[in-house]
Amino acid sequence: MISRLVIVTGASGAVGKSFIDHFLQQPDTTCIAISRAFMETEATHYQADLLDPIITEKVVNHLNLSKASDIILIHGVGKFKYEYEDSDQFIDGDCEQIKIDDEVYSSNYQTFVNISKPLVEKLEQEHQKGHQTRLALCGFGSITDKYKIPFWHSYTYAKDTLREYIKTLAHSESWQGLIRGRFINVSTTDTGNENKLRPNATAEEKKYWLKPDKVVEQSIKHLEKFHPLWQEIDVYEPMPGFQPDDYYGNHDEIKQKWLRQTGLSESQI
Repeated sequence: MISRLVIVTGASGAVGKSFIDHFLQQPDTTCIAISRAFMETEATHYQADLLDPIITEKVVNHLNLSKASDIILIHGVGKFKYEYEDSDQFIDGDCEQIKIDDEVYSSNYQTFVNISKPLVEKLEQEHQKGHQTRLALCGFGSITDKYKIPFWHSYTYAKDTLREYIKTLAHSESWQGLIRGRFINVSTTDTGNENKLRPNATAEEKKYWLKPDKVVEQSIKHLEKFHPLWQEIDVYEPMPGFQPDDYYGNHDEIKQKWLRQTGLSESQI
């Protein structure tokens, strides 16, 4: 019996690849890479669009869970969008009056549900056979989520919904402590997509962008521990003199920085 099965979604991205590289080096570990695009990897690779629940369920059903004592799902999928709508309702917590971008919400939340739901259901079948397989569910968000920045309210709303979904499963009495939930909150991360999105970020600013391997390094010990059942971890590159409360409370400064780094004008957003 293998001791661990690790499933990494968004595996072709910089963070996903870093997790794949780490787990491929670990003993008694089988690594599954799932990505929408084809990728070269030593892990077992499945090409699938997680927005399609039927295709995603087929991938899960193909996995052999009976030989694993611990399964870790690392979900590195989700689109980000800057929304120039300074919504006081979102800041005040009244999200019902705000238009949520369907694409952002689906890519961050529904993709996780599409893979975790059949995975949990299949694992329940293993439990009925007497197997006590553990499951770790790991999602990712932004450290800024706690500040409810109005310019990316759809992203934050989706991540908050995902947090509650994972937390509920982790605290489910029916699972008797066999599911643990982890949520990794990261600062700006140095990925290909981020560099394309913000081409005018300065070299000095990029010095404090988080490297993907640091995300792995700082989160791996929390992923592997069985307790607590629910935990959020902040991973960031500390910037000297940076005061988060002051910066994230100044929405005009955030807007001007975003316009400069992306090279966009307000009319283009």
